Amino acid sequence: MSKMFKEWCKDAMLAVIIVLILYFFLWPMSIEGDSMERSFFAGDKVLISKVLTMAGKYQVGDIIVFRGNDRGKDIQMIKRVIAVSGQKVEINNGKVYIDGVLQQETYVEGTTKGNVNMIVPEGEIFFMGDNREFSCDSRDMGTISTKKLRGKVVLRWFPFTKITLY
Repeated sequence: MSKMFKEWCKDAMLAVIIVLILYFFLWPMSIEGDSMERSFFAGDKVLISKVLTMAGKYQVGDIIVFRGNDRGKDIQMIKRVIAVSGQKVEINNGKVYIDGVLQQETYVEGTTKGNVNMIVPEGEIFFMGDNREFSCDSRDMGTISTKKLRGKVVLRWFPFTKITLY
């Protein structure tokens, strides 16, 4: 084989390895919509980790990405984990309780409407957007299977003035 062909093969292999690493570990995503406002705005850029959700490494407060149905459209959604399997969720008079404990949700924009009283089923997540008045979430759609998770937000990298690790 010629030296040039060997170099090309090395470069191609390196490119494949980089793509695989990015695919499984970090994936770029652009925020659309306003359901996560105060935390994220349309146009913000984030990196999501697929491997963390595949390994079950998510918890209450994490920001997750999944495919969901928002008013008849199948779209990629970004929301906050409010409760996980086995936890009791109560929403009453605009307040959120998890296992009977009032949640201090400093990141929330707007009023938390609706009444919920449920235990999150095994293998499911209860999620909501931070901009509660403009979010289609578990109050409307119910819980989602952890198998539908696409990733967990690990870094906001744009705008550069708001770089944040999660």
